[in-house]
Amino acid sequence: MNPLLAMRRIDRADIELGERLISIEMSPADFSSRFGERHSDHPPDWDAPGPVELWFFELPWGHKITLERHTSIDWFNIYLESLEIEAVLDFLKLRDFKMHVDAHMVELLRTKSPAFTKHLQHCRLFRLDDNGNRILMREYESRRVADYYRRVYEARCHKQLYWVEPAGPEH
Repeated sequence: MNPLLAMRRIDRADIELGERLISIEMSPADFSSRFGERHSDHPPDWDAPGPVELWFFELPWGHKITLERHTSIDWFNIYLESLEIEAVLDFLKLRDFKMHVDAHMVELLRTKSPAFTKHLQHCRLFRLDDNGNRILMREYESRRVADYYRRVYEARCHKQLYWVEPAGPEH
């Protein structure tokens, strides 16, 4: 599935906050085929080293992101409004690309900025199979991401039951 089809294009004004946490190496052609036409050129108040183009999206579970593509190099940055880093990388299918996650900034936001952690509560997605077995599907960084994937599985119309539970203290 093309992630672009499941993302809602938004405007810069819809982004309340965001911090550059992820950098990805990707050619301009690959980037354009994944994310479409740019939403904005380099605004005068955008602090970036060199010219950039910007994209603004809301992911299906409500996380708003900004993509900042540098026009002179094959790298782009992802600004996040929450520390749902793994969910964003997985949803955008970026694991096969060379990437850098700013661990120092992640730790700073985790300890000093509640706005970036307000949606975080590790949760597990389970299913009940045909034989009555409780199967752990996956653990997610937040309830809203786990609920999104529960809805994705339910929409496939299998007869299994899916549910989300908070991750236990052993997390």
